[in-house]
Amino acid sequence: MALANALALLLYLVSGAILIRHILKGIPLPRTLPLPVLTSLALICHAVDIYLTTTALGHWDVSLFGTLSIAGWMMALIVFLLSLTNTVLQPGLLIYPLIAITLALKTTIPEQASFALDDPALEWHVLLSLAAYSLFSLAAIQASVLAVLEWQLKQHRFSSVMRMLPPLQSIEDSLFQFIRIGFTLLTLGLATGFLFIHDLIVQQLTHKTVFSLAAWFIFATLLWGRSYYGWRSKVAIKWTLIGFFLLLLAYLGSKFVLEFILSY
Repeated sequence: MALANALALLLYLVSGAILIRHILKGIPLPRTLPLPVLTSLALICHAVDIYLTTTALGHWDVSLFGTLSIAGWMMALIVFLLSLTNTVLQPGLLIYPLIAITLALKTTIPEQASFALDDPALEWHVLLSLAAYSLFSLAAIQASVLAVLEWQLKQHRFSSVMRMLPPLQSIEDSLFQFIRIGFTLLTLGLATGFLFIHDLIVQQLTHKTVFSLAAWFIFATLLWGRSYYGWRSKVAIKWTLIGFFLLLLAYLGSKFVLEFILSY
């Protein structure tokens, strides 16, 4: 388990370093060796680490860093698959180093309160929710890059990064693709989650439920406005980031409080 974790961490760092080097030098993002090989090896080692952790516990590791590890693997997989066909954005520049940090924290900080998932439907709820969170994380990165690019256009400053990216419309279209798929998964995750709610207060799910529903409403409104009023640009960026922040509070904020504050 420790070996797989360490190898994945190292491979993610090297992949991120390659991307940073190409960005800083203004070189087109590489689709050839060695980046795809390094990233695929990182994904394999990461998957092995998750599998070994799950086998050792007898269930999915849903502690704070266990959850981040699974979500990070999902994000890395999506980024890897997208990088094979287009360069609309390379979130790996940010995601790969963050995943490496998560893997390091997972091994150095003692595990807290990883409850057992004793129902297949509950496992589906967790996986759907994490998949939705992964896609909305990518959407938030996409929105942030879009905001920077629009600011550069207004300031008439054209960085090397901007010259390497496709038109703003293409980036915006991919942003809404992430949001649409993420919204579908979030809806399914919430629907399956409600099957297991018996008492919000006793189960300590009040904050998670409220923030998740608020995020769902934000993204539903954004997609509705996009379809009927053509919302884009500043509106899309603003509400994407707000919705993601609410999900961040729902998924990770409540876990941090329960596992690292209230547990002591």
